[in-house]
Amino acid sequence: MNQPESRESLSRKEREKRVRQQEILKAARALFVTKGFRETTLDEVARSAEFGKGTLYHYFANKEDLFIGIIEQAVDETMLIARESMAAPGDLRDKLRLYARMIIQYTKENGELLHILYHELHRSDTPTDSAKLRECIQRARGSWEILAEPFAKAVQDGTVRDFDPEQLAVLFDALLRGYCFHRFTVERSSVDEDLSTAAELITAVFFDGIAEGKGKG
Repeated sequence: MNQPESRESLSRKEREKRVRQQEILKAARALFVTKGFRETTLDEVARSAEFGKGTLYHYFANKEDLFIGIIEQAVDETMLIARESMAAPGDLRDKLRLYARMIIQYTKENGELLHILYHELHRSDTPTDSAKLRECIQRARGSWEILAEPFAKAVQDGTVRDFDPEQLAVLFDALLRGYCFHRFTVERSSVDEDLSTAAELITAVFFDGIAEGKGKG
């Protein structure tokens, strides 16, 4: 699993390169949301980032490369959420509740962009067989590995039934992502979501089910 490099491990030149990449990606994300991926040109991205087009090509060979860069960035952002929430104090339920709240917040703030990424990934003419894209999608599984660690501890101490920890992580994440996908990318709700209530709902359903008489946490 890839870990983000610390500032100390990067040279000044590498840090400057990283900053420029982030500025280009930020400009591209904003343009994809306002204009759409297909309608946005590299010239527009370069102007918005206040770089020459030649500078942009130094970091991203084409628009598809930029698209994959945005997916990589989203993967990194959600993996950071997984790390922070699983490192937080509390038991498994507390950690998952925090993770759910942070993912709901992230999806709410980036719903339009995530909708565009999902739509493009499922177009018949999108080059989804590229090695870089396959590697990026594989990296996204790292979140499940991070979530699986506290599940494994809970299985070991007997507070959770003896199921495969990574499968449990996948199930919880699927429940959470399904809620977020419908709420903020398909339905594209503008309602002011109560993040804590939504996170508690998802966590309670996962741990307790929906039948009357189940234990409450």
